[in-house]
Amino acid sequence: MSPATDRNPTDLASYRKLLLFGGSFDPPHRAHIALPRIVAEQIGADVVAYIPAGRAPHKLDRKQTPPEHRLAMLELALAGLDHCIILTDELDRDPAQPSYTVDTLEALSGRLSPGTTMRLLVGADQLRIFDSWRDPERVVALAEPAVMVRPPDTRETLLGSLPDDAARAAWSPRLVEVPAMQISSTEIRRRVAAGLPLNDLTPGAVAGYIQQHGLYPE
Repeated sequence: MSPATDRNPTDLASYRKLLLFGGSFDPPHRAHIALPRIVAEQIGADVVAYIPAGRAPHKLDRKQTPPEHRLAMLELALAGLDHCIILTDELDRDPAQPSYTVDTLEALSGRLSPGTTMRLLVGADQLRIFDSWRDPERVVALAEPAVMVRPPDTRETLLGSLPDDAARAAWSPRLVEVPAMQISSTEIRRRVAAGLPLNDLTPGAVAGYIQQHGLYPE
């Protein structure tokens, strides 16, 4: 990947291939940093574009940390990394409305040059429910998914979970194997609420921000 520091992050036309990585990042952790870079290197993307989620449609029943805190923590987590940018398109929308990936991709596509392409980074859990996304065919057309395959999943088990040979043929080249990292935002929130140390689960600056602002009390 080439450095992104000499570019205007909002000028998406200056990139050749973007790897888009959306999530709540509530809070961001080490796997959020390490795994997208591995995938970007494997698929030849020159930047990882992090997209903090607004109101994720599949999380409308969950309490979410205010966006200003999630954005601040993500900025701290990525500070000094020249292969990353942050796009706030979803945070800038009406917070009362669910934020759909296809809408984000449509908006981003209008900011690309003719030679720029997008890939969408997703986990294996999203592959299993991809057909339930809003307009999945359009999502694929705008930004072909790159699916992280992490133990205990394998290429074989994931492909075997798909309904037919056509689906397996379509998704096979989109699978990218990455190492297992046993870290989750849920575990970090649980540890904070229990008063347990975070050790190296998240960058120190993020841990300090959580403590400073009293996040995740329960």
